[in-house]
Amino acid sequence: MSKEEKNNELENAKDCYLCGMCKSSCPVYEILLNERYSPRGKAILLKANEEDKTFYLCTLCGNCITKCPAKVDLKLREHRQKLVKQLTTKANKKMIENLRRHGNPYGDVKNLKQGETPESVFF
Repeated sequence: MSKEEKNNELENAKDCYLCGMCKSSCPVYEILLNERYSPRGKAILLKANEEDKTFYLCTLCGNCITKCPAKVDLKLREHRQKLVKQLTTKANKKMIENLRRHGNPYGDVKNLKQGETPESVFF
Protein backbone atom coordinates (compact mmCIF):
# COMPACT_ATOMS: atom_id res chain seq x y z
CA MET A 1 0.00 0.00 0.00
CA SER A 2 1.40 3.36 -0.97
CA LYS A 3 1.86 6.18 1.50
CA GLU A 4 -0.79 8.19 -0.35
CA GLU A 5 -3.37 5.37 -0.04
CA LYS A 6 -2.60 5.03 3.68
CA ASN A 7 -3.07 8.79 4.15
CA ASN A 8 -6.42 8.67 2.32
CA GLU A 9 -7.64 5.87 4.61
CA LEU A 10 -6.50 7.78 7.66
CA GLU A 11 -8.28 10.90 6.39
CA ASN A 12 -11.53 8.90 6.19
CA ALA A 13 -11.14 7.87 9.82
CA LYS A 14 -10.23 11.42 10.85
CA ASP A 15 -13.52 12.63 9.36
CA CYS A 16 -15.40 10.50 11.89
CA TYR A 17 -16.68 12.56 14.83
CA LEU A 18 -17.09 9.41 16.97
CA CYS A 19 -20.70 10.36 17.68
CA GLY A 20 -21.85 6.73 17.77
CA MET A 21 -24.89 7.15 15.51
CA CYS A 22 -23.61 4.23 13.46
CA LYS A 23 -23.75 1.73 16.33
CA SER A 24 -27.53 1.38 16.32
CA SER A 25 -27.52 0.21 12.72
CA CYS A 26 -24.61 -2.24 12.95
CA PRO A 27 -25.74 -5.89 13.02
CA VAL A 28 -22.39 -7.04 14.46
CA TYR A 29 -22.57 -4.55 17.32
CA GLU A 30 -26.20 -5.53 18.02
CA ILE A 31 -25.08 -9.13 18.59
CA LEU A 32 -21.72 -8.63 20.35
CA LEU A 33 -22.47 -5.39 22.24
CA ASN A 34 -18.77 -4.61 22.27
CA GLU A 35 -17.63 -1.11 21.26
CA ARG A 36 -14.50 -2.48 19.56
CA TYR A 37 -16.65 -4.20 16.92
CA SER A 38 -18.85 -1.20 16.21
CA PRO A 39 -18.08 1.13 13.31
CA ARG A 40 -17.05 3.76 15.86
CA GLY A 41 -14.68 1.24 17.45
CA LYS A 42 -13.14 0.53 14.07
CA ALA A 43 -12.75 4.30 13.47
CA ILE A 44 -10.93 4.56 16.80
CA LEU A 45 -8.63 1.71 15.79
CA LEU A 46 -7.93 3.36 12.44
CA LYS A 47 -7.15 6.67 14.10
CA ALA A 48 -4.68 4.80 16.32
CA ASN A 49 -3.25 3.16 13.18
CA GLU A 50 -4.20 -0.32 14.41
CA GLU A 51 -5.63 -3.00 12.17
CA ASP A 52 -6.46 -6.48 13.41
CA LYS A 53 -9.02 -9.26 13.18
CA THR A 54 -11.68 -6.78 14.32
CA PHE A 55 -12.09 -5.75 10.69
CA TYR A 56 -13.20 -9.26 9.78
CA LEU A 57 -16.21 -8.83 12.07
CA CYS A 58 -18.15 -6.63 9.69
CA THR A 59 -20.97 -7.66 7.36
CA LEU A 60 -20.02 -4.86 4.93
CA CYS A 61 -23.71 -3.94 4.81
CA GLY A 62 -23.05 -0.19 4.65
CA ASN A 63 -25.61 0.69 7.33
CA CYS A 64 -22.96 2.68 9.18
CA ILE A 65 -22.42 4.96 6.19
CA THR A 66 -26.17 5.49 5.81
CA LYS A 67 -26.60 6.37 9.50
CA CYS A 68 -23.51 8.59 9.72
CA PRO A 69 -24.43 12.29 9.77
CA ALA A 70 -21.13 13.08 8.00
CA LYS A 71 -21.48 10.08 5.60
CA VAL A 72 -18.01 8.86 6.53
CA ASP A 73 -16.97 5.71 4.70
CA LEU A 74 -14.27 3.91 6.69
CA LYS A 75 -13.43 1.73 3.66
CA LEU A 76 -13.80 -1.43 5.74
CA ARG A 77 -13.73 -3.71 2.70
CA GLU A 78 -10.32 -2.30 1.72
CA HIS A 79 -8.97 -2.78 5.24
CA ARG A 80 -10.13 -6.38 5.22
CA GLN A 81 -8.51 -6.99 1.84
CA LYS A 82 -5.26 -5.54 3.14
CA LEU A 83 -5.37 -7.82 6.18
CA VAL A 84 -5.95 -10.87 4.00
CA LYS A 85 -2.87 -9.98 1.92
CA GLN A 86 -0.77 -9.51 5.07
CA LEU A 87 -2.02 -12.60 6.89
CA THR A 88 0.72 -15.18 7.12
CA THR A 89 0.58 -17.20 10.29
CA LYS A 90 2.85 -20.11 11.14
CA ALA A 91 -0.05 -22.53 10.58
CA ASN A 92 -0.85 -20.97 7.20
CA LYS A 93 2.78 -21.23 6.09
CA LYS A 94 2.95 -24.88 7.17
CA MET A 95 -0.34 -25.67 5.42
CA ILE A 96 0.81 -24.04 2.17
CA GLU A 97 4.14 -25.85 2.34
CA ASN A 98 2.34 -29.17 2.91
CA LEU A 99 0.00 -28.52 -0.01
CA ARG A 100 2.92 -27.87 -2.30
CA ARG A 101 5.06 -30.72 -1.04
CA HIS A 102 2.48 -33.44 -0.30
CA GLY A 103 -0.71 -32.37 -2.06
CA ASN A 104 -2.67 -32.05 1.19
CA PRO A 105 -2.73 -29.56 4.08
CA TYR A 106 -1.60 -32.16 6.67
CA GLY A 107 1.79 -33.13 5.28
CA ASP A 108 3.23 -36.63 5.05
CA VAL A 109 0.30 -38.79 6.16
CA LYS A 110 1.98 -42.05 5.12
CA ASN A 111 4.07 -42.11 8.30
CA LEU A 112 1.25 -41.63 10.78
CA LYS A 113 1.23 -43.98 13.74
CA GLN A 114 -1.77 -46.19 14.25
CA GLY A 115 -4.66 -44.21 15.72
CA GLU A 116 -3.21 -40.82 14.77
CA THR A 117 -5.20 -38.55 12.53
CA PRO A 118 -3.73 -35.82 10.36
CA GLU A 119 -5.57 -33.23 12.47
CA SER A 120 -3.93 -34.42 15.71
CA VAL A 121 -0.47 -34.12 14.19
CA PHE A 122 -1.12 -30.79 12.50
CA PHE A 123 -2.89 -29.06 15.38
